[in-house]
Amino acid sequence: MCSNFAAKDLLFRLSVDSMFGELSGEQAMPRYNSDKPFQIGEFWLSKRPKSDAWYRTWFDSEARQTRRISLGTSDFDEAKQALTDWFVLYHTKTEEAPEETTLAEVFARYYEQYGSKLRSHDNVQRYLRYWLDFHKTATVKEACALHRQQAYRDYLEHELGLGKNSIRQVLTIGKAALNWAWKRGEISSVPYIELVKVPTPPPKGRPLEVEEVATLIDAADYHLKAFILMMVSTTARNRAILDLTFDQIDFRNDLIDLNPKGREQTLKFRPKVKIPETLKPWLTRQREISQTGHVIEFKGAPVKSIRTAWRTLRQATDLDDAVQPYGLRHTMARWLRKSSVPAWEVAAQLGHKSPDVSTTEIYAPFDPSYLFKSTAAIDAFLTEVALHLRYTSISELMLAEIKAIEKQGDNWWFGGDLNSRPHDYESCALTS
Repeated sequence: MCSNFAAKDLLFRLSVDSMFGELSGEQAMPRYNSDKPFQIGEFWLSKRPKSDAWYRTWFDSEARQTRRISLGTSDFDEAKQALTDWFVLYHTKTEEAPEETTLAEVFARYYEQYGSKLRSHDNVQRYLRYWLDFHKTATVKEACALHRQQAYRDYLEHELGLGKNSIRQVLTIGKAALNWAWKRGEISSVPYIELVKVPTPPPKGRPLEVEEVATLIDAADYHLKAFILMMVSTTARNRAILDLTFDQIDFRNDLIDLNPKGREQTLKFRPKVKIPETLKPWLTRQREISQTGHVIEFKGAPVKSIRTAWRTLRQATDLDDAVQPYGLRHTMARWLRKSSVPAWEVAAQLGHKSPDVSTTEIYAPFDPSYLFKSTAAIDAFLTEVALHLRYTSISELMLAEIKAIEKQGDNWWFGGDLNSRPHDYESCALTS
């Protein structure tokens, strides 16, 4: 079945129109006869005896028999449209020249088979539409001509009012779709796509001092304390911590696999890191009280965002706007270098490496010396923070938090959003 985007959007309709407008001959043009009331390529519509449903039908030359798949409708016009949609999206082209392939065809298949499955699929859909709003039924070669590219960049800037960063994103998505088609052997080559240059963005949040991290933890509610500690302990990115489940933690070998099972590694590589010794007692207890299997949770549900909670915490501690969650990663990178951790080990801890992992590297985390110096440095940082908060270890602090919450009968707000926590008078009413 085709997605709503493919069936209804300008992108898909253009791909169908351009295909039948640009191509000719037996391969693509629909045909009609009494035995095959509608045919496109090697596929046609048919019905089974005593059935009103229409089927997509073709001859399997290897098995030497006719095969059918139901289109889920008894309406002839709907069946024709369904067959046409399917043919455009899934009829694989082979090494077609850029001057013979329409941009709309490539984009429709890219979105249906790949782009629609991405987390950012809404942006992918919008950016591909920008391409086709301008280029319409142009071939790949026509759309990628240098003068046409310049006109398109001017259109994005002046007609749509996009900034340089947004224009680069739009161009990158179109380029990715063309590369996808080339890698699959659908087009014979990929014309050059010129991207706009953008200034290097400033770091996401400044590094923090030990005292500032202690201040944040001291003022934070339980879920945010847990989030900050996991960010510091793993040097991971925000999303990796919010996604983290206890299934990813190997307590026997003291390992945290920041990349969940089934997630394909990207340029933002998620490595395996060691559990700092001072964190392990609390992390063990947190697993026991977890209701969802996530390390960071609230009211029996995983936490999807800490943006609002972080802003409230920063205001409560009178810290500047440059204090961002991502700054914790910068904080630990700087601390590791100050602690004389080798550059290659810092890179491994932060996940600054290629997604291509050799067989030897797969077993490296089980080596007792794996990330030994970086883990020791992280332990030292956590101890410094705990001492500022008048505890001997960070786990002692967190276990005391759990006991205090349990004693007050406030288990219901373990982790979660600061804005979800009732005011003091509401808490008293709930526990009285």
